[in-house]
Amino acid sequence: MTKVLTIGFAAEAADLSEIHTDRETLRKMIADSADTLRAAGYDIVEVMIGLDQAKGVEAVREALRNDTFDVVLIGNGVRGVPGNTELFEALVNTAHGLAHQARFAFNASPVDSIDAVRRNS
Repeated sequence: MTKVLTIGFAAEAADLSEIHTDRETLRKMIADSADTLRAAGYDIVEVMIGLDQAKGVEAVREALRNDTFDVVLIGNGVRGVPGNTELFEALVNTAHGLAHQARFAFNASPVDSIDAVRRNS
């Protein structure tokens, strides 16, 4: 079974200006995405970054130390907002350093996470 680490913002920490939705809808999209990945047979571990980004990076580091992943998916909410560039770099460098065997996957939104994982598994 393909093991996937998904990394993204928790709905309460996400910048909604780019996605034009409300937090409850985003929360449901994130949950549905996880359900879709699991239903497709992927073993997923989710790390949701809250308002404290340093704690988010540490949670990713901890997940990568505790398990081996085939795919690391970093959500567009992290990558697509210019103000998050340093966070994105920290996450990529952490994942690359601790899971160099893993492939990276990038989604456009939670809705197409399954497509991103399929492309890279």
